[in-house]
Amino acid sequence: MELCRMEKVSKIYAMGEEVRPLNNISLNIEVGDFLSVQGPSGMGKSTLLYVMSGLLKPSEGDVFIKDINIRNIPDDEITDLRKKNIGFIFQETNLFQALTVEENLRFVLAVGQGKNIDQSKIDYYIQELGLAQRRNFLPNQLSVGQRRRLVAARALINDAPLILADEPTNDLDDGWAGRVMELLTDKVQEGGAVVMVTHNSYWAEKAGKHYTMQEGSLVLC
Repeated sequence: MELCRMEKVSKIYAMGEEVRPLNNISLNIEVGDFLSVQGPSGMGKSTLLYVMSGLLKPSEGDVFIKDINIRNIPDDEITDLRKKNIGFIFQETNLFQALTVEENLRFVLAVGQGKNIDQSKIDYYIQELGLAQRRNFLPNQLSVGQRRRLVAARALINDAPLILADEPTNDLDDGWAGRVMELLTDKVQEGGAVVMVTHNSYWAEKAGKHYTMQEGSLVLC
């Protein structure tokens, strides 16, 4: 089953001269896919995820989420579509600074599930990502690595079918990076899909399909 499709997508910025971080990209993401996109900073990897999720609009081409062309619908409908279908591990820590670790996860579940919050999911991700002793801490009381793990938990907890992961192993030691990768793999095996961008070749090669970003285009390794 197709979760996301990009058809001849380009993103163009006019910065004195034309810059194309994405150039005529076509890509299908289906259930069971684990894709990695590797490349150095500034090559358009994060832009790819932002356009794929509808957080940025393409300059050319079309993006479909669950067969809905997001080019043709208003921003509030794109937001609703994204909430139901996409979990995003942002490179920057998008945490609510006034909420504790547990409250950050509870808020995400409340948005996705309303009043029927599954406490067992909160407990699971807090335990699996080593945050049990920090569940009542605010984000500014956490280490950088603990904040990164909380960001991953926020993206994973709502069981969105598609996970977009922007450098998910950054600021993590090998052990915690490996655990995050295991949880992403679990999502794929449970019937979802993952698109991960990274500059780390070791983790990139763990994906089922490994691409590099070259001059705005995706090249399959």
